Amino acid sequence: MESVVHLSPTHILDERPFTHPKHVPGDLETLRYMAQQLCLTLQNPHMVPDIPQTILHNLPGQSGWVQRQVLAHPHHFKTDSLLHVVGFFGQSRSQLNIELAQEFDLVLLKEIPKNEGLCSYCTMQLKDGNFANLVLFINEEAQMHWSRSEAHAKAVYELSPGFYHSVRIYNGRLPHGIHQYNALTLHKARYFDYDESPMWRAERTLA
Repeated sequence: MESVVHLSPTHILDERPFTHPKHVPGDLETLRYMAQQLCLTLQNPHMVPDIPQTILHNLPGQSGWVQRQVLAHPHHFKTDSLLHVVGFFGQSRSQLNIELAQEFDLVLLKEIPKNEGLCSYCTMQLKDGNFANLVLFINEEAQMHWSRSEAHAKAVYELSPGFYHSVRIYNGRLPHGIHQYNALTLHKARYFDYDESPMWRAERTLA
């Protein structure tokens, strides 16, 4: 098992720019925006809120989607209860294994509905071509169940090392549910550098 480096809220590693604390405000803004878009989807009167479904938002004039919302158990959004947040930001390699990514995607879509405490899994393409994920859970137990799932194991040990140079993963909270998306906070960041062998790992408690 790789050792984990513990970073303070302001610790800067010049040799690993993807860990710089300056990324936190921008990443938080992105996750809040994704939560806002999810909230708008849930407010759509044409949506059937009790049926798991996948919603794609396309870029105007383009065939590819810029945002995907997998609503696994949207009935959890009917209350203003605390939601647990996982945010993901990956720094992609120039040569990507698309077939492996597509295979993982199929595993992911099959796995999501199996976790009753997983509310939604949203993915958005960023301006730099990388992707961000926002995953919402009803409690820490559901979050832990997901971290031990087949899809998560495939992502960590098969997809990520060949797909990303590095990733940032956040833990956070929506204290009053999805409808108060601007209240989303982040309290922990974890970092994975796949360009090193063994993989370099670190974590940071956020101020």
